[in-house]
Amino acid sequence: MEEFVPQRSAAYVSQHDVHMAELTVRETVNFSAKCQGVGHHYDLLMELLRREKEQNIKPDPEIDIYLKAATTGEQKAEVVTDHILKILGLDICADTIVGNNMLRGITGGQKKRLTTAEMIVTPGRALFMDEISTGLDSSTTFQIVNTIRQTIRILGGTAVIALLQPAPETYELFDEIIVLSDGQVVYNGPRDHVLEFFKSVGFKCPERKCVADFLQEVTSRKDQKQYWIGSDDTYQYVPVTMIAEAFQSFHVGQAIKSELAIPFEKSKNHPAALATSKYGVSMKELLKANIYREILLMKRNSFLYIFKAIQLTLVAINAMTVFIRTNMYRDSIENGRSYMGALFYGMMMIVYSALAEMGPAIAKLPFLFKQRDLLYYPSWTYSLPSWIIKIPISFLNTTVWVFLTYYIIGFDPNALRQFLVLFVLCEVIYALFRFIVALTRHPVIASNMGPFCILIFMLSCGFILTRDDVKKWWIWLYWISPLMYALNALAVNEFLGQIWNKEIINDAANSYHATRHSSAGNKGMVLPFVPLSITFEDIRYSVDMPEAFKAKGMTEGRLELLKDISGKEYLRLLWVLVVRERQHCWTSGYVQGSITISGYPKKQETFARISGYCEQNDIHSPNVTVYESLMFSAWLRLPVEIDSTTRKMFVYEVMEQVEILSLKDALVGLPGVSGLSSEQRKRITIAVELVANPSIIFMDEPTSGLDARAAAIVMRAVRNTVDTGRIVVCTIHQPSIEIFESFDELFLMKQGGEEIYVGPIGQQSCELIRYFEIKDGYNPSTWMLEVTSTTQEQRTCVDFSQIYKNFELYRRNKNLIKELSAPPDGSSDLSFPTQYSQLFLTQWLACLWKQHLSYWRNPPCIVVRYLFTIAVALLFGTMFWGIGKKRQNQQTLFSIMGAMYSACMAMGVQNSSSVQPAIFVERTVFYRERASHMYSALSYALGQVAIEFPYIFLQTIIYCVLVYAMVGYEWTCAKFLWYLFFMFFTLSYFTFYGMMVAVLTPNNAMSAIVSMAFYNIWNLSSRFLIPWIRILVWWRWYYWMCPVAWTLNGLLTSQFGDVNDKFNNGVSVSDFIESYFGYQHDLLWVAAVAVVSFAILFAFLFGLSLRLFNFQKR
Repeated sequence: MEEFVPQRSAAYVSQHDVHMAELTVRETVNFSAKCQGVGHHYDLLMELLRREKEQNIKPDPEIDIYLKAATTGEQKAEVVTDHILKILGLDICADTIVGNNMLRGITGGQKKRLTTAEMIVTPGRALFMDEISTGLDSSTTFQIVNTIRQTIRILGGTAVIALLQPAPETYELFDEIIVLSDGQVVYNGPRDHVLEFFKSVGFKCPERKCVADFLQEVTSRKDQKQYWIGSDDTYQYVPVTMIAEAFQSFHVGQAIKSELAIPFEKSKNHPAALATSKYGVSMKELLKANIYREILLMKRNSFLYIFKAIQLTLVAINAMTVFIRTNMYRDSIENGRSYMGALFYGMMMIVYSALAEMGPAIAKLPFLFKQRDLLYYPSWTYSLPSWIIKIPISFLNTTVWVFLTYYIIGFDPNALRQFLVLFVLCEVIYALFRFIVALTRHPVIASNMGPFCILIFMLSCGFILTRDDVKKWWIWLYWISPLMYALNALAVNEFLGQIWNKEIINDAANSYHATRHSSAGNKGMVLPFVPLSITFEDIRYSVDMPEAFKAKGMTEGRLELLKDISGKEYLRLLWVLVVRERQHCWTSGYVQGSITISGYPKKQETFARISGYCEQNDIHSPNVTVYESLMFSAWLRLPVEIDSTTRKMFVYEVMEQVEILSLKDALVGLPGVSGLSSEQRKRITIAVELVANPSIIFMDEPTSGLDARAAAIVMRAVRNTVDTGRIVVCTIHQPSIEIFESFDELFLMKQGGEEIYVGPIGQQSCELIRYFEIKDGYNPSTWMLEVTSTTQEQRTCVDFSQIYKNFELYRRNKNLIKELSAPPDGSSDLSFPTQYSQLFLTQWLACLWKQHLSYWRNPPCIVVRYLFTIAVALLFGTMFWGIGKKRQNQQTLFSIMGAMYSACMAMGVQNSSSVQPAIFVERTVFYRERASHMYSALSYALGQVAIEFPYIFLQTIIYCVLVYAMVGYEWTCAKFLWYLFFMFFTLSYFTFYGMMVAVLTPNNAMSAIVSMAFYNIWNLSSRFLIPWIRILVWWRWYYWMCPVAWTLNGLLTSQFGDVNDKFNNGVSVSDFIESYFGYQHDLLWVAAVAVVSFAILFAFLFGLSLRLFNFQKR
C-alpha cells in the first residue's frame, strides 16, 4: 500500500448523493475532472499510438480526435465531461442545478447518475460502485452497466458493482458474481457456475425467477425453503457458514485458492496501472479549480450578498442618524464616551455581520470531507480560495460602513486608518469563525461556539470592563482579544487626533466611561374504511410549451403501476393527482382537466383525509423512534372515535405487515448520517401512510434503494393493502419480473405525458407480451422502455401513443371513465364535520409530545446550550466578581450595566442561533405532515413554543443562581425573582425570534443575515451605547420597540432603582438612574409587561409564518 495511492488508483462511487445544490450537473462533473486529471490516460494513448503505428492501423477519425482531446488538450476536462454526461443520459439536464430538499433541481435518479459520473471521470483503473441503480429505471441501469463494461474492457480496468434488484439482462452483463451474507463469502467466481454451485448445495432457481433475486433470497432464513430441491419434509435450514464451507470445496473456490497461492510478479504490472502521485494535477490547477467554483457559488448566492449589503446600508444609516455630529460634542468625558460607543458599535457590527458566514461554511463541510478523502485536493486549496474570494466582500462591507458613518458622525478626519482597522478586523473574525466551523463540524455546536467567542472578546476588549477593572486571573484574555487591539486602534485614531487636542471637562471620573449628572429625564385491517374510486380525465399540466396527458379511471382493489420514458412525466402526474397545496405543485405550471372521487369533484380538504402519499424522499423527524413516528401519524390521522387500544393494535399490525416490528425502538435518524438504513427508512415512509387507514395510496418509487428481498417485502405489504380493497398507485424504477407482475395494471407514458399503454398486465405479463411482442426471457419492464424510447420511435417511425389511441383498450378506458365519473345512486359526496381528524387540543398535545421526544434526544442542541450557559455564568461571575456591592462612582454602575447588556445579547443571540438548525430540520417534516392534514400550523407552533419553556426556565435558573451570587447583587426575594423574571422572558423572546426568522427565510444563510440585522439595531437602541438623553427625537420611538432596551430597564431598575446610596460626587444611585437612563422604579411593571409582550409577539409571528409561508420548491 505504501508503493501507490489507493484513492487515486481506484474510484469509489458512494450510495449517498452528496453534491453542492447550487452547482449544475455539468459544473459538478467538470470540477471532478479538473481535480482528478487524466492520470494514466496519456500513457495509454502513447502506447495505443505506438501499437497502431507498428500494425499500420488507421483509427476512426472521430474516435482519434476524442482520445487525443481527452488526454492532451487544454479542454480535456470539458471533453471528458461531455462524453460521460452523454453516456449516462445526463446531457438533457447538464445545465440544471443539482438542488436539494428545499431547492428544486434534478430528480433522484439523475442525482444517482451524477454521483456515478462524478467518479468515473477519474483516472482510477478500479471502480467500486455502491448501489448505483437506486432511483434508476431498468433500461437506464442496463445502459450504464453496459457502458462501464465496455469501458473497462477497452482500458483493461476492473469494476465491482453492488446492485439492488438488477434486471436479468443487466445481470447477464457481469463476468463474475460475489455473494456475501452475514459477513461471509458465499460465492465468488464466474457467473456461469453460480447456479451450478447452489444446485450442488441443494437449491434451484425457478424458471421465471431472476437469478439475482434468487441469490439474494437463498441465504435468508425466511425465503430459503421455497428453493429447496427436495421435498418439504427433508428440508432443514442451511446456515450461511455451511454454504461458505461448501464453496471452499467447490471447483471455483479451489481455483481461487490456487491462484492466490502464487505471489504476483510486480514486473508484469504496467507502470501506469497504479497511481503513485497523491493528486491528479498540479497545486496551481487545483487552486484554479477551487477558485472558479467559489466564484460560481458566489454568483449563485448573489442574492444573499446583495441582501447583506442592503442590510448593512440600512444599519449604517440608522447608526449615523443616531450618532449624528450635530448632537456630538468634544467638550467632556461624557461626550467622549458617546464617540467611544459609536466606535464600539461599528466594531461589533463588523463582528456580527461575519457571524452570518458560519451557516454556509457548515453546509459546505460534507462536500469538503468527501472530496478531501478522495484526494481531489488538499484542504488548503479549498480554504485559501474561500478566503481570497471573500476579500472583496469584506472590502465592500467596510467601505459602505465607513463611507456612510465616518463624516456624518463627525469622527476625527482620518478615515483611512479606521477603514484599515475595520477591514483587518473583518478578515480576522471571518478566519476565526471558519476555524470554529472546521473544529466543531456540527451546526448546533458551531452556532454556540461563535457567540461564546464573541462574548469573551467583547467583555475583554476594554469597553464594557476597563483594563484596570479586569481581574488578574482574566487579564490574559485582554491581551489575546482581537477586539481589544481593534478598539484601541480606533480609539487612538480618534482621540489622539487634532480635534481632540484640547482640555475637556471632567466632572465625575477619570475614564471615558464616567459621566456627569444631568437633570434631564423622561418615562383495514382492524379498522374499516370506505372503498372509493378515483377518475381523472383530460388532465393538462402546461408549462412554457404545453404538454398534455389524458387519463383513465381506477377502481377499488387495484394495484396501478405508473411508468414513463423520461422519468419526469409520471412524477408530474402523481403531483397533480395528489397535490395538497398550490405551492406544493410544480410552481410554474397550470393544471386543467377533471378529477373525481367516486363520481364527485375532488376537494383537496377531504381528499387529503382519505388518501396517503409516500414521497420518494423519506422525510421524518430524526430523533423519534419508528413506533413513535407511526403512533404520531395514527394519533392525528385516524378518526377521533378510534380509542387508544384499537389505535395501538392497528399500528402493531401495520408494523408486522411492513416487517419493521423488530425496528420499533430504533431512532429514525438523518439520511446518510445516523439511524436507519435507506431500505428501512423506505418501509417507515410507507408505514406512516398506512397507519392513516387511507382508501387511496400514492407511492413514489417505494422500492427505490431496496435490495430484492426488501423490495419483495415492501411489495408484499403493498399487495396485502390492495387485497383489502384499497387503490394503490405506484411508480417503480427497474422492477424485477416478480415485482412487475405483482401489479394489476400499467400506466405507461412517453415524454410529453402522452399515454402509450393503459391497461392490464395479465398473468405472467401475457397482455403486455401480446401488445408489445416481448421476447421470451426478457424483463417486460425493460423491453417496454427500450422499444418505446424516443430514439426507437424515430428510428422505426412508430408513434406508440397513436397506436394506443387506435386500440380497443383506449375506448374501453374512456367508457370506464364516463361510468365512474357519475355518482352512484344513493351516494353522497365525501364530507367531514371538522377540517382535521382530531380536535385542536389533541393536535397540540401530540405535537408537544413529539417535540418533547425530539428535544430530549438531541444532546448537541440541549447539552451544548446548558454548557454554554454554565460557561457564560462562570465567565461573568469571575470577571465581575463582587461588583454588585460597589457604590463608589458611576463607572461601577456602567460596568454592572455592561455586564447585564453583554449577558443579554450573548445568551440571547446564542439561544436564537442554536434553535434555528433544529427548526430547519423539523420544518421539512412539518411541510409533509401539514400537507397530510395531520394538524394545523397553530397547534404545531404552540407545541414548539411550549416545549421551549422548561428548557429556558432551567437555563435561567442555572445562570441566575451562579451570576447573582458571584456578582454580589442584593439578596432579597423580590430582587432575585425580578432578575429571574426578566432573564427568563429575555431568553424566551430571543428564542422565539430565532424560530420566527427561521420560518420566515428560505435557508440558514438568509436567516443568519436577517437575524444579525435586528441584533445590531437592538444593540444600538438598548440605551447602553448611547444614553436616553442623547437619543435623538426621531429615534426615540424605536426605543419603545426595542426588546433589549426593556430588558436592561427591568434588570437595572429592579436591582438599583430603589437604592439611595450616594456616589462619591454626592448623587444617589436611584436619582442617577432616573436622570441619566430615564428608568423609574415605580414603572418597573411596564418593563415587565413589555418583555412578556415581545415573547408572545414573536411566538405568534412564528405560528403565523408557518401558516403563510412555504419555501419548499421541488
